[in-house]
Amino acid sequence: MPERNHRPLSQSPSIQETARAQAEQVLAALQQRPHSFLVGIAGIPGSGKTTLCRMLRQMRPDFGIVPMDGYHLPRCQLDAEGLRRRGAPHTFDPVSFRRDIQRLRDTRVGVFPEFDHAEKDPRPNAIRITPDVPVIIIEGIYVLMRDWQVEPLLDLRVFLDCDLEVATNRLALRHLQTGLAATAAEGRQRALDNDRLNSLAILADGCRERADLVLRSTS
Repeated sequence: MPERNHRPLSQSPSIQETARAQAEQVLAALQQRPHSFLVGIAGIPGSGKTTLCRMLRQMRPDFGIVPMDGYHLPRCQLDAEGLRRRGAPHTFDPVSFRRDIQRLRDTRVGVFPEFDHAEKDPRPNAIRITPDVPVIIIEGIYVLMRDWQVEPLLDLRVFLDCDLEVATNRLALRHLQTGLAATAAEGRQRALDNDRLNSLAILADGCRERADLVLRSTS
């Protein structure tokens, strides 16, 4: 589900206020950890990770953001089932993701792929991190998954806790608005058949329980 990061949804004042309150909590946590460099922001699909990251960038334009979505496997490497379940763990390249984050931690510089929504595939070398960037946000649904082994590299682990039904409703609307679904019913079915399965895998892995900071995501 690569289009997850594309947000055509209107940003109501309540959404913006929630995101600002969440961002303030993240910044407060960073004040308690003054030497933090890598911040992981995870959560189930539809929990509001991208909205939070945009707010953090608005409040702290000196921060860098590396989205996990750049590590989607290209469509040419996926079979029909992989394309249908795109967004599931096996449709990413976690080895390269972990390697690049380790290198970033070691050197404080790096070049990273970004997901191109027009091409619906990753675009290499789209994000550059330079030594002057004080904090890097690593964002994505699987950032805290045990098997991905990125969690130990992070200085602050944040999880957006969102009710499954709220997330499903958000995703159903998003799928409709981005053209992934032709009808509201089709959008909801896609959210149930793919996104909810990914959400359950994240929750079963204990990502929420292992986070340093859990932020509630509502309505």
